[in-house]
Amino acid sequence: MFPCRHSCVADDIRDMEPGDRRSLGSLISRLRWAGVMLSLLLTFFVTPVPLSRPAALGVTLAIALYNLPASLVGRLGPRLVEPSLVLGLAGDFCACTAWLLLTGGDTQTTFLIYTLVAIEAAAAYGWIGAVGFLVGFLVVLGARVWEVAAVFSASPPTWAYLVRSAVVLGVAVASAVIATRLQALRQGLAAGNLALERERERWRREATDRRQAEEALDASQHRLLTMVQSAPVVLLAIDRTGQITFCEGAGLAALGRQPGQWVGWSVKELYADRPEVLEYVRRALSGQTVQATIRDADRTLAVSYGPSRDGHGQLVGAIWVALDITEAKQVEAALHEQTDLYEALIQAQSDLGDLVIVSEGEKPIFMNAAIPQVTGYSRAELGAMASLYDLVPAEDREELKARIAQIMKTPGPSRFDAAIRHKDGRRIELEAAQLTTSVGSRARTFTIARDVTARHQVEAQRQALLTRLVTVQEEERRQIANGIHDDSIQTMFAVKIRLHLLRAETRDQRHLDMLAQVNLTIDQAITRLRRLLFDLRPVALDQEGLVPAIRMYLDQMRADGGPDYEVEEDLEGEPSQEARAIIYRIAQEVLANVRKHAQATRVTVSLASQPDGILVHIKDNGRGFVLEEATRARPGHLGLAAMRERAEMAGGWLQMESAPGAGAGVEYWIPVAQASAKVAA
Repeated sequence: MFPCRHSCVADDIRDMEPGDRRSLGSLISRLRWAGVMLSLLLTFFVTPVPLSRPAALGVTLAIALYNLPASLVGRLGPRLVEPSLVLGLAGDFCACTAWLLLTGGDTQTTFLIYTLVAIEAAAAYGWIGAVGFLVGFLVVLGARVWEVAAVFSASPPTWAYLVRSAVVLGVAVASAVIATRLQALRQGLAAGNLALERERERWRREATDRRQAEEALDASQHRLLTMVQSAPVVLLAIDRTGQITFCEGAGLAALGRQPGQWVGWSVKELYADRPEVLEYVRRALSGQTVQATIRDADRTLAVSYGPSRDGHGQLVGAIWVALDITEAKQVEAALHEQTDLYEALIQAQSDLGDLVIVSEGEKPIFMNAAIPQVTGYSRAELGAMASLYDLVPAEDREELKARIAQIMKTPGPSRFDAAIRHKDGRRIELEAAQLTTSVGSRARTFTIARDVTARHQVEAQRQALLTRLVTVQEEERRQIANGIHDDSIQTMFAVKIRLHLLRAETRDQRHLDMLAQVNLTIDQAITRLRRLLFDLRPVALDQEGLVPAIRMYLDQMRADGGPDYEVEEDLEGEPSQEARAIIYRIAQEVLANVRKHAQATRVTVSLASQPDGILVHIKDNGRGFVLEEATRARPGHLGLAAMRERAEMAGGWLQMESAPGAGAGVEYWIPVAQASAKVAA
């Protein structure tokens, strides 16, 4: 049991830190010395030794053989600790033997445990074992003297013997005191060494931290210098005397200078002819911060002058940071020039009466001077409006919103017509163009509009006159057609009847031939009159409708050697008289061109109802033509431009497509709702 415990504890002591091992050894040493003092007192003042010399030697040898091998096995290996351990064990064994010899075997177990503790203490400090060996030797020597005295003298020891014993006891006590003092001194030295080692470690850490801080500072200064050298700026440091101590920055190249070239120069020398620069430097050296723009070597620089202070806040100089803004100034000048040009254009448009509006969403953010003049509202009143649609009449507002929403989906500028309400209630017609674009992160809408109310009024008057003219013309045609039908043709038929009667009464062959010739001439005249009557006002157009009239015209054209035809009709009802006349006249002109010029063998005419109008498509398989030639009117018929004008005058449109050898196609649309107010020519 004891050897195993001792071995484990010895290993633990060996693995302890030096300071902890010293503290444990000090505690165990004091306990052991207390036991030694107690054994001495019992030896001299209690009982004599009950054991014989052979028995005492046997016990001593047994304890030594029991503990020494176990201790040695537990401490094999360490070079420095092993000699001290052996010496300490020998001293402790002697002390234990003296105790046993003096007190008897009844306390053997107690002192075996004590001896084990002493051995563990000696494993840490060998000199403690040496002192224990000395004390044990003195105790054994005293015991032997006591035995000799008891053998040779039957009486108790004399006072001299007691004095000598007291001297031995004093030596033992003095040895214990000296050992305790030495132990305290050793602990103090160890604590001092530990504190010194800790202080050295702290110094090493501080030195490492300082070195790392210096390295970080050097790296930071290097990065800062690299940034300054690569940045498009000029950085100057000036001391209190005005001498330049630092000169770096990539902006020096634009000034024709090199980094560090101005170091050692005085600002007064460099800018002797620039008193404003010297004034900026003077103010910076007095603690002020100055922002200025200067010219240097044909370059424009934005310069910041500021004071430079040390770590205590004391003014030690000035810092000069300059940024080359030459290109920025050029761009700014060009921008000002463009702005002036745009303002001039806007002013010119204002002079012409054009309305210019810039809006974000429905909110106007810019309006030119023409808008208050046209609308009658002041700028303040216009700016207070939540939306531009507040100017639009209520009955047109939703329709205009939907139309503009559709326009904004189309890229590029878009044109549209709109109407706004004057402050006095008058309706103002506008012709506008709108473009939406991104300005930064916002969408802006640019609108240019022109007041076309007067032009619309003139056009309305002109169209009314044209409508009246067309109406009169159509009425005259009807009257002429009626006159031809009721008078001229009837007269010709009467003449033909009389010629027939005259021919029956005439027997002269020469006269009969003359009458036959006159009769043929009258038939030809009647045919021409009927054709003229059909061209002026086909009776079927008024009596039967649009499609029968077109079929009749196609029949007449085919009878005269024209092409075959096909009519496709999908009309929901018969259009008004005016609409029929417009649709028929345009179809008549297109078919006349096909008969005269296309050399077609087949023509297709399709009519279909559409919302608010009728769509007509005429297609032939003729030789085709160049569209540019169709825009010019030729004698005897209308050109494409005239047909388009007729359709547009009725509120519709007309388109044509053709190519040489590919036939031709004409498509036009006439609004039924407006046809009653616009009569065909």
